Amino acid sequence: MKHIAILRQPFFNMVLSGEKTIESRWSQNKCAPFNKVKVGDTIYIKQTGCAVTATAKVKDVKYYNLTPEIVEQIRIKYGKQIGTDKFEDWESTLNKKYCTLIWLSDVTKIKPMPVKRSNGAGWILLND
Repeated sequence: MKHIAILRQPFFNMVLSGEKTIESRWSQNKCAPFNKVKVGDTIYIKQTGCAVTATAKVKDVKYYNLTPEIVEQIRIKYGKQIGTDKFEDWESTLNKKYCTLIWLSDVTKIKPMPVKRSNGAGWILLND
């Protein structure tokens, strides 16, 4: 399956530089990419308000039903790879119920590819 991940700065640049190797998605509901992304899938990556300018492969993925203890375990174990050790207030994750961690590999810049507006969605599933 193919996906579009929409990232804001500084996380977009961190993915391109290789500093951020895990994309995390936190939600109140079981919405994409929760239980939708699989190892080997292709992710098209775009910065908010811009065209798609990179791709990545899914190297690994983990899904979590969250408790405050699990959030803390994720923060300690994966915070640096997620990139939130520098920029994110982990308090905002404590009211979330679900988390998807996606290990990225083969991040590659591509020629800009315009896509339709996502209307606020941070993740879009594409048909193959």
